[in-house]
Amino acid sequence: MNEVSKRAVQAAVSIVTALAAGMAGAAEPIRIGSLASISGPMSLPESSAAAKAVFDRVNAQGGIQGRPIEYIVLDDKGDAGATAQAARDLVDSKGVMAFAGTASLQDCTVNGNLYKQRGVLSIPGVGGEFSCYRNKSFAPVSVGPARGTLATLMFTSERLKKQKICAFLLGIPAHGAGNAWAVENFGKLTGKKLALVDTTVLPNDDMTPHVLKAKKADCDAIVFSGTEQMDLAWYKAMKTQGMQSVTAVFLTPAYTTNFAKLLGKDGDGVYANSEYEPFLSDSPVLADWRKLMAQAKVPESSFAQGGYVSAMLLVEALKRVKGPITRESVTAELRATKGERALRNPMLGQAFAFDERADVLKTSATKFLLLTDGKWNTVTPEFFITTAK
Repeated sequence: MNEVSKRAVQAAVSIVTALAAGMAGAAEPIRIGSLASISGPMSLPESSAAAKAVFDRVNAQGGIQGRPIEYIVLDDKGDAGATAQAARDLVDSKGVMAFAGTASLQDCTVNGNLYKQRGVLSIPGVGGEFSCYRNKSFAPVSVGPARGTLATLMFTSERLKKQKICAFLLGIPAHGAGNAWAVENFGKLTGKKLALVDTTVLPNDDMTPHVLKAKKADCDAIVFSGTEQMDLAWYKAMKTQGMQSVTAVFLTPAYTTNFAKLLGKDGDGVYANSEYEPFLSDSPVLADWRKLMAQAKVPESSFAQGGYVSAMLLVEALKRVKGPITRESVTAELRATKGERALRNPMLGQAFAFDERADVLKTSATKFLLLTDGKWNTVTPEFFITTAK
């Protein structure tokens, strides 16, 4: 081949490459939405950041059916009005096909009817509201406060064999129904009655009066649900009142390196639950998540696990769609995830189903950790399964 012919071939290849790139660039994106309470009373950015890392990797690998994923995250500011407005923007204006990685303080309560009317489904990375587990438009990957409370009560009773269990549960309105559900199901499952139930604990409370209630009730174990700062304040108050011999069992917010470091050896004997494969462990199950979080510079946390898992599950569902990927086809595919078609991720202790008949609230899977010498150690190698009545 002479030089002129070579140049002609090279030019033709360049044109074809350019056309292909142009066609790829012009491919209609698959729009996925997320609501994140970033500003406002509580900041929850890790879930959507972790989900974005998953979608960015999919795009770098060519997208799905040659279409890139456009991940649109809106800050709902922890405000009901902003939450409603952001959801309508994503659903009606942006035309998202589904939601993944959402971490909102009130999305499920505010937008449940909108999602049902529009036929769009959400896989929240963080499901803090009880309604997230009751509304069929949502299927959170997180265990959540209500299921976490029930699992923790069951672990304390059935595994730790404690007899006089006192429950001090976060008293904010969004947790009221979930607290009642957990306490009621504990009684149904065990036939036992809690020694004390206090659902009046608020984030800015002085914990001493609550601790004194526990001391008076002569509890041999205390299950406490709150934020990490509340957990720290609670343990400090217990120590001040000389109650270190009473077993304290916290929910997921206490499972952090910061909590373990601040308590140090004084915290020996404290328990907490992890909603996924414990992220501070060296489990090989965490390898892909840990590598991706490092690459995307997303801090490791249970919130980041939730965002990653929700995005991974949605990607798997998108890959299963036969024919055009639309809101309707994505919803249909998610609704088909049951039985043998249920979605799975090794960081979850159970299969994920978004079938219309699935009871998301009924069963939970979590692992429990024990604080020893300032470090968290897994005490339930297998996931602790709790099934409500």
